[in-house]
Formats: sequence, C-alpha cells, structure tokens
Amino acid sequence: MSSPDFEPRPLDTTKPSSARIYHHMITGEVIFETDLPYIQQLYDAIPFYPIWARHNRAFLARAVRHMAGHGIRQFLDIGSGLPTGGNTHEIAREILPDPHVVYVDNDEEAINRARDLLAEQRLLDTTTMVDADLRQPERILEHPETRRLLDLAQPVGLLLISVLPWISDADHPQELLDRLRTGLPSGSRLAMTHVSLEDAGPEIKAQVAAGASVFAAASTPVTLRTRQQFHSFFNGWVLTEPGISYATDWHADHPTDTDDNSRPCNFAAIGTLP
Repeated sequence: MSSPDFEPRPLDTTKPSSARIYHHMITGEVIFETDLPYIQQLYDAIPFYPIWARHNRAFLARAVRHMAGHGIRQFLDIGSGLPTGGNTHEIAREILPDPHVVYVDNDEEAINRARDLLAEQRLLDTTTMVDADLRQPERILEHPETRRLLDLAQPVGLLLISVLPWISDADHPQELLDRLRTGLPSGSRLAMTHVSLEDAGPEIKAQVAAGASVFAAASTPVTLRTRQQFHSFFNGWVLTEPGISYATDWHADHPTDTDDNSRPCNFAAIGTLP
C-alpha cells in the first residue's frame, strides 16, 4: 500500500534556511534570493565550507553502503535535508533490491521536494518523508509512515548526518539519542557526523567561528563539540573500527588529502546496537 497524497507544506521565503544553505554548498543551487546574502557571508567566512559539506555527503554514501553490506535493509534518515544526488534510498538501491527508507525533516522546502521526488520516482511504496524533528523521537518512531515502512523488530540503519550541531545542549541531545536507541532493536546501526574545532588550527577556528555567527543570525545557532562529547553520543552503541575519525578518513574509498582545511573539522563514526 502506497502512502497517501501529500499536501505541500507552506513556505516562508522571507527567512534564510540552514537546509537550503547547506543544499547550495553541495549543489550550487540558489533556491530563494533571500538566502544569497548569508551564502555569500559563509563563503567569505569559511572558504572551504562547500568542501566540508561534500565530505559529509560522501560519508553518508559510505555509511549506507557499509550498513547494507552488514545486513541492514531499512533506514531512518533524520535531518535528511533537501534531496540532492546520492540520497539514502538511491545509494541503498544500488546494493539492495527493495530497501525501505524513512526520511525525517522539519524544513518546508526539504519536505516538499522530497515528497515530489519520491512521487516522481514512484517509490512511495518503499520510501517516505516524515514531517518531524530529532527533538521528537517518539513522534518519529510512532509516526504512521514510519510504522508502515519500518519493521522495528528488525535492525534499522539510523542516520544523523550533521544534525546534532543544530541541537543545543539545552535540548538535551544525549537524552534524545537515548530515547531513539531504546526504540530500536539489537543489530541496528547508527551513523553520525559532527562539526568540531578541537583539532583545527587558529586560522580555521577563527573562520568557523565567524561562519557559526552567520548561521546564528540567519536561522539556527550551531553548537560545536569536542571529540569526547561526540564520542559520548554513542552511549549504548559499540563503535565500528576505526572508532571516532574524521569524516574524510572513515573507510575512505580514495586517498585522503591531509592538507584539506575542512578535514579536521568534521568527526564521524558508526556504532552497532548490541
């Protein structure tokens, strides 16, 4: 049974969106003119930001392939953002005959575009978009669309790619992750990335700090965290080798550029639920 027709979400085009800005950094597409001043400020502040964003996207692809190669057949992609090339369902379908994917986001443009894309690709029987937020773990897990597509008695591949930086400490991210974890069965896998300045040099720290202030003024403040803080988010999960690493380095499929300024600014890891 396919998902019912979706009603488009109303868009507020007067405010910039972190999802649209991130999408631009990956694709170069400008969706609304109101985003342009903030995009230019980010280019000025962090020249390597588009490269960092593409590293995130490349890690997502490797994470999905890794999970599929270890028996994961269904995926929950929270904070999935606007669809671009190399979406989770597209990567999974390269390996699996019939993967089930639930995307979750609360950005209006991301929701509308994802639903249009899935309808165009005739994939609503196996893939859907849920309008929700990481701050609502029970809504995500209990949503009718999640229940329709995911068998929560079987392992799930949980993807949180560059999502936690948008969750402040006041939102209690560890508690949110614990609530998600308790709703998933043994054998599930969790992939996460997180921006950090712990290993960056003084110049890069200044650039990223300036970029973070742009995001704070544009839409949502960014929370930077240390390697240890990121590690703690895998509480209850067993880390896959090599543990916490840079997103560029995690099971890299091509030589790593050690001179890449964005490399030390993005931690990544995958964990397995015992």
